[in-house]
Amino acid sequence: MGYFGNALAWTKSDTIDGLPAWEFMNQSGSLGKYLAGSTVYVGDGAGTKDVNVIIAGTVGVQNTVVTVTISAGGTGYTGATGVATSTTGNGTGLTVNTTDTGGVITAAAINAVGSGYKLGDTVTIAGGGGNATLTIDGVRSLLPVVGDGVLFQNVNNGDVLPVRVDYILSTNTTAGDFVVMRDET
Repeated sequence: MGYFGNALAWTKSDTIDGLPAWEFMNQSGSLGKYLAGSTVYVGDGAGTKDVNVIIAGTVGVQNTVVTVTISAGGTGYTGATGVATSTTGNGTGLTVNTTDTGGVITAAAINAVGSGYKLGDTVTIAGGGGNATLTIDGVRSLLPVVGDGVLFQNVNNGDVLPVRVDYILSTNTTAGDFVVMRDET
């Protein structure tokens, strides 16, 4: 552990924005909520409090589907919402809303983004003749969400959390006063 070059009083928030808390990289004149593995000091009066955080390095759902292209419209389909898909790759959970003309899929919109997909994966739409396919044209990974938080219970005034932190969450946090410190090593 190196020296602490910066320290800030911090307010808990359920905003997970990925924008740095230490630099004005977003050009808006306001800092983001991303603490980038900071050390957290809890200074909140007498008694014990709870602190809900997202531990440094926690990632959200990875390789979710952003865009698809119809490769083959198939036969025997009826337009539907939330239609399951399958792939020969590692992706799971993608569902689509489909539109058909004469049993051929003519449009497919993403209903649930799934995870674990790669660009170029071929996905088969369930139902019909089982022969309508999509190609994955765009994927992205998501930031963590509040549900990824880890709750430290019965934290004493003056304690430093035993982990590096990316976000201090409002949900389930009863402590209110924090100082965050960025390790400058």
